[in-house]
Amino acid sequence: MTAPALDDIYRALAEVYDPELDAPITELGFVNEVRLDGGHVTVRYTVPTFWCAPNFVFMMSHDIRTEVGRVPGVTRVTVLVQNNCMEDEVNAGVNAGRSFADTFPNDVDQNADLETLRHTFTVKGFLARQDALLRRMRQAGLPDETTLDLRIGDVHPQGEDVIVHLSTALAPLRVPLAAADLTRYLHKRRRLHLATDPGARLFTTSDGQPIAAVDLAAYLRYSRTARLNIAFNTSLCEGLLRTQFFPERQHDYSSIGDRLMIG
Repeated sequence: MTAPALDDIYRALAEVYDPELDAPITELGFVNEVRLDGGHVTVRYTVPTFWCAPNFVFMMSHDIRTEVGRVPGVTRVTVLVQNNCMEDEVNAGVNAGRSFADTFPNDVDQNADLETLRHTFTVKGFLARQDALLRRMRQAGLPDETTLDLRIGDVHPQGEDVIVHLSTALAPLRVPLAAADLTRYLHKRRRLHLATDPGARLFTTSDGQPIAAVDLAAYLRYSRTARLNIAFNTSLCEGLLRTQFFPERQHDYSSIGDRLMIG
């Protein structure tokens, strides 16, 4: 069997999101080391806070093991999280293939469902990225009715921007700084099992229903809360990670979270 390629491992890791921050762990700077030993892959990563909730940490470790395990040539995956109060328990449970409830039998409600929690945060990320896209399209001058009628095939990223193809009679519209939000938003649509084919409506509710223009103002008030919450948490965690582990970046104030701060 051919050994896995390191680039393929990192592509798989880019599919693993921090559920609370709605960004890939690779982009957040969590991944410290990827070691290959034939088909055995060891991934070592660091979370920003010692008190980061064990259920979120377990979710990320589980997703790392799952996504990397799909890479051709991988026969075994070991995941080691660092800087967490429950790291020993999480590492042991995930690498043994146990569930969260089996890993913490005395500390969690045995009826608790980690997938329900995952769904809740997936919807939150969906709303945040959708809110950002809708507001950026408004800022670019696109009418709400036109925006809400767009299909997925009408938009595509170009650098940091998104190009919107309105009709054969109109020139394409450039929406500045929207590419990352579009990528994240489509990622969330896939996770929610919503249509992502070119003919599918771009903007829907999290359960796939169309959004009426008359309801958009109220909808945006609701989605704005999710966006600002993620933006704040992401900026805070990025700062904590940088302060603890990246002293060379102490004066770098750029933030993934800041990109979600839209007027």
